[in-house]
Amino acid sequence: MYLFIVESPTKAKTISRILGRKFVVKATLGHIKDLPRDEIGVDEKTLKPKYVYLRGKRRILEELKKLARRSKTVFIGTDPDREGEAIAYFLKEELKKTGTPIKRVVFYEITEKAIRKSIEEAGDVDMNLVRSQFARRILDRLIGYRVSPILWDRLGIKTLSAGRVQSPALRLIVDREREIEDFKPKRYYYVKALLEKDGLRFEVLYDYRYSHPSDAKEICDRIREGLFIVASVSKKEERVNPPRPFITSTLQAEGSSKLGLSPERIQSIAQRLFEEGFITYPRTDSPRMSREAASVFMKFIEEKFGKDYVGRIRRFREGKTAQGAHECIRPTSPHRTPDYGKEVYDLIFRRTLASLMADLILERTTFRIEVSSPQLKRPITMVAKGVNLVFDGWTKVYPHDIQGQALPDLKEGDQLKVVKVFVEEKVTQPPPRYTEGTLVRTLEKLGIGRPSTYAVIVKTLKERGYVEVVKRALRPTERGVKVVETLKEMFPVLMDYSFTARMEKELDEIESGRKDWKEVVRRLFKEVMAQGGLEPPTPRFSAGCSTN
Repeated sequence: MYLFIVESPTKAKTISRILGRKFVVKATLGHIKDLPRDEIGVDEKTLKPKYVYLRGKRRILEELKKLARRSKTVFIGTDPDREGEAIAYFLKEELKKTGTPIKRVVFYEITEKAIRKSIEEAGDVDMNLVRSQFARRILDRLIGYRVSPILWDRLGIKTLSAGRVQSPALRLIVDREREIEDFKPKRYYYVKALLEKDGLRFEVLYDYRYSHPSDAKEICDRIREGLFIVASVSKKEERVNPPRPFITSTLQAEGSSKLGLSPERIQSIAQRLFEEGFITYPRTDSPRMSREAASVFMKFIEEKFGKDYVGRIRRFREGKTAQGAHECIRPTSPHRTPDYGKEVYDLIFRRTLASLMADLILERTTFRIEVSSPQLKRPITMVAKGVNLVFDGWTKVYPHDIQGQALPDLKEGDQLKVVKVFVEEKVTQPPPRYTEGTLVRTLEKLGIGRPSTYAVIVKTLKERGYVEVVKRALRPTERGVKVVETLKEMFPVLMDYSFTARMEKELDEIESGRKDWKEVVRRLFKEVMAQGGLEPPTPRFSAGCSTN
């Protein structure tokens, strides 16, 4: 027999159905080792970590060892990211004592083809990925354990915490709230007219912003009895590209906006859909789709909607940190529907189809209306802009709000009936508060956090009492404001967005083997501590753990 190990029982059940009786598929129920909860667990001089068994995991490991001894080969199929690779590393270290060959398998969707291919191409644990996870975990632990007590002392609350990602994310929310509080609205005024032609009414605008309503009203009075003649007609075709397929951040942002679910809930549903074999791996920053998968969905589009709706396979410029082996988040097949998480699955399904469909085609029309009146020294020009749908394309499956009024079919020289002339007041608006979705999108844009951390960041801020959700928007609490003020005063580098983004890039460079993990952790930790007047201990080099 063969032993195949994954993290979750759901994943194990799905893979077991695929592999059949020759394989025993078991789950670890997540990580088996981690840093201790009740102490720092890291030697600050050598950076040697103290990893301990998590509760209940010794029993699971003993069962896995017994099965491994009876197996021809052990395959470790944990998730294809830093956390999954760390689990694979600890499993290998424990199970290699049995003498059974151990191989690492990597797959991004749970289908028979993908699983069997991963077994055929099985390799070894990626130690660069493991070192990157160690660096992230240890850096987070060191910063948290050294900075958090200072918050306790300054603010008198021992449940406070600070972190290299959560603290800059909290600063975004607090800074936005201050922008809103400091905002002073300004009023301005436009002259508009409601015209009619062939029974269809539409608005035209005199494109000049007035600071005082009396000035705008004066123009209204002068043109109310004027002659409105079409001076020119301009029509231009506009093609709107389909949206990209989902990556982690866009799924969480769009799901939050359209479905009203938290990023954490969306990610939980997506993970289960992956483990049950319905979608590809949901932690990804790559919008790439394999040509093979794209061809299947394009065939489905042609059969369902017709050849005119079939688009093309597009190539996207990816961020420097995007992992090339990863695909976008897409269904594994267009012909299966889950019983669980239907709303999230439907959103992913429709977005996948839309990304491969034909362009939306619009006709943008601009009418320039010449207004003449005895009360005017010279004619003025008013403008009407409208949009007509030529071809719905990808919006057939993924609705898109088309901005613009419908216009009648006019030609130069047409005289228009005036329904009314009026002054429209506009008021400048403050920037909106972040929602959970827009916060995730902003974090990604700034390079703060990674696909595996977005949902956790938002969850942590809520659980710590730093933010509250008001009408689906994030508003900082008094506690959250005080935490940001204290950290900006004592550890400004930790709160600097560019520094946090640089930390993420350095972790990526460890992952690619370009940098030494201990050197990176020491340097970044020293930068944070130095600004708070807390120099870390002088390094003492040792063999450390086997991830050196």
